[in-house]
Amino acid sequence: MLTRTANRTLLLFGFTLLLLLPAGSMPLMESTEARYAEIAREMIVSGNYLEPHFNAIKHFHKPPLAYWLTAAGFKIFGLNNFGARFFCVLAAVLAVFYLYRTACMLLRNEKQALLASYIFSSSLLFLVVSRLASTEIYLVTCVVAAQFYLLRQAFGTRGWHNALFYGVFLGLGFAVKGPIIFLFTLLPGLVAKLFDSHHRHLFSWREVAITSAAFFLIALPWYLIVVIKNPGLLEYFLKVQTVDRVITDRFQRYEPPWYFFYIFAVTFFPYTLFLLKGLWNWKKLSEQLKPLLLYIALPMLVFSLVKGKHATYILPFYGSCAILTAGMLARDSMPRLRNLIAWLLLLLALAPAIAGFIYPPLRGVSAWLVLAGLVGFILWWQIWSVRRRESYWGWIVVLMVFLSGVGIWGAGIAGPQMRGYQQMAAELNRRDPEQRMETLVFRGYLPSLSFYRNHLAVMALSRKREIQFQPEISYRPWYLSNNKELKAFLTDHPELFVVTRKKTLELFSETYSYQCEPAFIQRKYSAYLCKSIPEPEGENPLQIK
Repeated sequence: MLTRTANRTLLLFGFTLLLLLPAGSMPLMESTEARYAEIAREMIVSGNYLEPHFNAIKHFHKPPLAYWLTAAGFKIFGLNNFGARFFCVLAAVLAVFYLYRTACMLLRNEKQALLASYIFSSSLLFLVVSRLASTEIYLVTCVVAAQFYLLRQAFGTRGWHNALFYGVFLGLGFAVKGPIIFLFTLLPGLVAKLFDSHHRHLFSWREVAITSAAFFLIALPWYLIVVIKNPGLLEYFLKVQTVDRVITDRFQRYEPPWYFFYIFAVTFFPYTLFLLKGLWNWKKLSEQLKPLLLYIALPMLVFSLVKGKHATYILPFYGSCAILTAGMLARDSMPRLRNLIAWLLLLLALAPAIAGFIYPPLRGVSAWLVLAGLVGFILWWQIWSVRRRESYWGWIVVLMVFLSGVGIWGAGIAGPQMRGYQQMAAELNRRDPEQRMETLVFRGYLPSLSFYRNHLAVMALSRKREIQFQPEISYRPWYLSNNKELKAFLTDHPELFVVTRKKTLELFSETYSYQCEPAFIQRKYSAYLCKSIPEPEGENPLQIK
C-alpha cells in the first residue's frame, strides 16, 4: 500500500511528464498564445519588463505576471513553443497539488481525494488549457491555492499562516488577471457567511491585516508604477478593462446567458453526468462540501449575466466541481453511468485513427494515428475491464492525457490548416535568414509571425489598436492604420513578404502595383514574395500628394 506522500508524488510526477512531453510540438496558436509569447519576446528584446508592448505598442489589457513567466521560460529554453508553455505546465501541476490537499481536508479520505485529483486533472477543459500559453492556467492555480488556505481556515487547522498565503495567492491572481480572482474566492467566501457557521468567523482583525498586507505588497506595486508613468491609465483599467468587459460587447465576445451551461457540460467531460446526478441529492452533502456549491454557483451566475464571455472563464471552479463529484461518488458508485461513460470514451479513444482518414491535413501521418488509436483502444479496454473498481478513474486520467497529447501532436502537423503560423515563418526565415526583408501583414493581425521571425512584422489596415499611451513616432513603422501610411511604407520597400488572405492578394497587387508569387500557402492566411512593378517614366502611383 502506497503512503499518501507516495500517491501524491506519483500522481504529480506522472502528470508533469505527460503534460511536458508534447508541449513543444504544437505551434503557438493565434491569437491568444501568439500574443502572450510575442509580448514576452518584446520584453526580452527591449529590456522593458514593466510596460508590456504588443507589436511595438503598449498593451495594458492584462497585468504582467503571465508575460514574466513566459519570458522566464524563454530565458531558460529559448524562444520556442516549449519555453512559452513550460511554466503553464508547472502551474497546472501546482493546481492539481493544491486540489489534492483541499480534497484531503474536505473529504477526509485518501482514496476520495485521489479521485477528486483524477477528475480535476483529466477534465477536458483543464487538459486543453494546461498546455496553452495564456493567463487562464495561472489564474486557476491561484484560485485553487487561495481556496485551499481559505477553506483550511474554515474546516482545518486555523492560523495566521492561512491568512498570509491566502493574501499571497490573491495577490498573484490579481497580478495575473486583475480583480476576477475575487469572484472565485472573496465573493463566495463572504456570501457563505450567511449560510455556513464555519465561514462566519474565518479571520481575526489581525489576520485580515496580514491578508491585506500580503495582497497589496504583491498586487499593487506594478499598477501604481504604470499608472504614474501613463496618465489616464487608471481610468482605462477601471472603465475599459473592468466595467466595459462586464456590461458591453466592446471586445466582441457576446454570448447568450445560457452559454456557460453547455460549455460546462462539454468541457467537464467525462464527469459532467456524475456531478449532475449527485447534485440531485445535494442536501445530503456533508457540511464541509455544501459551501463549495457557492464557489461554483456565484461565478456561474455572474459570468452568465455579463455580456463578454469566453469558454475558459469558468475553469477556475472546476476544482470545486471535482471535489463535489468525488464526494458524491463516495455515496453512490453510479455503475450505470460508469458503463455509459466508458462507451462514450470508446468513441474518443478511436478518434485519432478515424481522424487520419477523414481530415486531409493528417493523411500523411494516418499510420501513426492508427497506432495511436490502437493504444487508445488498449487503454479503453483497461477502463472497461475495471469499470467497477477504483482504478477505473486512474485509467481514465491516462486515456484523457494520452489523447490530449495526441491532439497536440496532430495540431502541430495540421497547424497551417488551423491558426498556427510556425511553418510559414520557418519558410520565410529560410528564404531570408538575415532578416533583410520586411514582413507585411495586409488586412490581418498575426503576432506569431513577429515571434517566429524574431523581428516585428508590419501590420497594415488591420484592427484598430489602443495607442493612447504611447508616442506616435515609436510605433508608426509597424502599425499602418490608413492607406497614406501604407503607401509611404511601400515606397521604401520594393521587395517584401506579404501575408494576407487569398481574396485580398489581388486587391493588394492591383492597388499598389506589386507582382507576387506564393512563398507559403495555407488555409486562412498565405505568404507571398512581392516585388514592385517598375512604372513607366512619369508619375509614381505610390507617391503621396
